[in-house]
Amino acid sequence: MKHFEYLEPGTVDEACGLLKQYGGNARVFAGGSSLTILLKQGFLQPDALINIKKIDELRRIEESGDDLVIGALVTHHDIETSSLLAGRLPVLCELEHDVANIRVRNMATVGGNIASGEPLTDLPCVFITLDATVRIANTSGGRTLLLEEVFVDYYETQLGEDEVLTHVVIPPLPARSAIDYVRFSSSSVVDKPCIGVAVRMSVEDETCRGVRIGLGCVAPTPMRARNAEAALEGQPLNDENLHQAARAAADECDPMDDLRGSERYKREMVAALVRRLARKVYEKARGDG
Repeated sequence: MKHFEYLEPGTVDEACGLLKQYGGNARVFAGGSSLTILLKQGFLQPDALINIKKIDELRRIEESGDDLVIGALVTHHDIETSSLLAGRLPVLCELEHDVANIRVRNMATVGGNIASGEPLTDLPCVFITLDATVRIANTSGGRTLLLEEVFVDYYETQLGEDEVLTHVVIPPLPARSAIDYVRFSSSSVVDKPCIGVAVRMSVEDETCRGVRIGLGCVAPTPMRARNAEAALEGQPLNDENLHQAARAAADECDPMDDLRGSERYKREMVAALVRRLARKVYEKARGDG
């Protein structure tokens, strides 16, 4: 690896200042599970690594009013074992059981997972479906974005050269709501997912409300399947509406051929998983599951 400066700021403001000082030639280091691979392979050659691990305020999972706030340094294992999340959003704890392996889950962080722009991942798909926002600190004070707006393209995000993603904020679920997530790995259970689908909805008078359908691993970024959502919004759940939503999701995603499957295969799997999961979530929200 290329020689680099290794710096350990004690505050978020100090970290942003160091990033600005290096003018785009520095990288934030948190868990390092992805970054170290890119460094060793020579894809990244920064002048400095800014290690933010000593900033304790970024390690917490806590409530702020009715919102859930997850710090950028929270690890996948922290989410998997959080009693607060188990009570409020067990889907997050459950999905973590299948993420990589225990060594990776002990090191990899929520902030790194999002800020890397990695397309083959689980958490962002669910966060998008939950209407989550992110807090971003910079030398001008900071800003807040919808989490889905962070992603631009493969491994590309909206984070500026002096910015640090600090927290994920999740609003409370509406009444009579349910959410679930399914991931499919075509090669092995510890591989990165081939497809991820998250569905959230409320049920009022037997009709679907507040429908959110998140797709992961089948486009350059995690995405909402808005056409699929529209096929269910305000409608009763029946075979015809489910079929329309499933086909819409398959049409609006943008998968590529790779070792995990062909484009056509992934589209058909998206349709099947959306159909299956939407029915399951509808029944949960209605109180049948």
